[in-house]
Amino acid sequence: MEKKNIVSDKTDSFDKEYCESLNKLYNDNIELSEIKWFFNRAYDWAYETEYQTPEVVLLGTAVPEELVLASGAEPYWITGGSLGSTAWSDDLVPRDMDPVSRSIAGYINRPEGTDLSDALFVIPLVNDSMRKIAYDLKSDGRNVCLIDVPPDRRDKYAAVKYAAQLRAMCSAVSAKTGSRVTRSSVSAAMKVVSAARSTMRRFLRITSGRTDVITDAARLFVQNSYYMSPSVEVWTYHTERLISEIEYKLSDSKKRRSGHPAVMLSGSPVLFPNYKIPFLVSGSGLEIKEAVDYISMKSFVTYSRRALRGSRDRLIRNIASEWLRYDSSPAFVKNEAMFDYISWFVKNERVEGVIYHVLKGQIEYDFELERLETMLAEYDIPVFRLETDYQYQDVEQLRIRMEAFSEMLTQRRYREVKKAS
Repeated sequence: MEKKNIVSDKTDSFDKEYCESLNKLYNDNIELSEIKWFFNRAYDWAYETEYQTPEVVLLGTAVPEELVLASGAEPYWITGGSLGSTAWSDDLVPRDMDPVSRSIAGYINRPEGTDLSDALFVIPLVNDSMRKIAYDLKSDGRNVCLIDVPPDRRDKYAAVKYAAQLRAMCSAVSAKTGSRVTRSSVSAAMKVVSAARSTMRRFLRITSGRTDVITDAARLFVQNSYYMSPSVEVWTYHTERLISEIEYKLSDSKKRRSGHPAVMLSGSPVLFPNYKIPFLVSGSGLEIKEAVDYISMKSFVTYSRRALRGSRDRLIRNIASEWLRYDSSPAFVKNEAMFDYISWFVKNERVEGVIYHVLKGQIEYDFELERLETMLAEYDIPVFRLETDYQYQDVEQLRIRMEAFSEMLTQRRYREVKKAS
């Protein structure tokens, strides 16, 4: 198939970044027909703004969207991820604020963007930047609902406290939508979201290490697209179709080993459209075997039949307990779930190195780096710390360092093969 551009008439910094990322992803995965829906959806989310009238806006991904659904609203996420959108927040937030928070603030104030003036903003207080944004929105007269996440999971009352926060959120969303939150609505929403997250895990599992079928960056993009979908059920439907196509391609051909060192990407999540890191990783001769961050860990928050039993408040308590078990956002002083998963993964899958991505200003990730290095040293897995922001001026410098890391991993593999023979 001939390579083509999704769009060619976008000229400002946001448009250029957004559409260049879309075009590269599209052209690198042009043989997958079902993936086109995800590209179209991402484009519509960014540019068909006059048709979008969200009632409830979620800042970041650390909100149990099942309770937003149960309260009668389709969640509209603003996750950040764009250098271009940070320019729209230049007069609103400090330049040294972390790029994700600056990007979120920019999206909210996007010129000629989606009209959010009458929306309810649900804001999880996962870091100081979110607290500042929440304060500014309230000062601006916006309708704001705050979720104070208990930072210490070892607190025996953490689930009780968090459940109280979630009940308050349900009341705020319900007041906005005029829809009553019932046991039935909560149970139905839990099932819908569980199905979506299980589908996400299945997609990530079958595509891991299969760059002969789908690129690493496209795997991350499909995961990110969950937050640009018009509904959770629609996203699940199209992801199932994509999985079916990929499974057919996998069954129709033998795996072609890339020969590239397999790495894990962790630390600050990579958010669309700023995909310079996954593009650099692939361009440096490395293969992302798994990306582990608080977005990927969220896919483990699913509900058993037992968790679907009980009263409405009991179901909310079950949601709070599951979220506290797996949520790995910066709100927590320790991210045990993430470390346990990383430990399990490196024991059971071949991982030759870890790229630890830290966005400038997100120092909470550096607090966890030493512990991660100590744990991975037991498995003789080197860690490459990569600090950057959403600017693109450092791409060549990062490329040189990434290629050096790739060469080091290749030499280690060569020595292992030589020693074994």
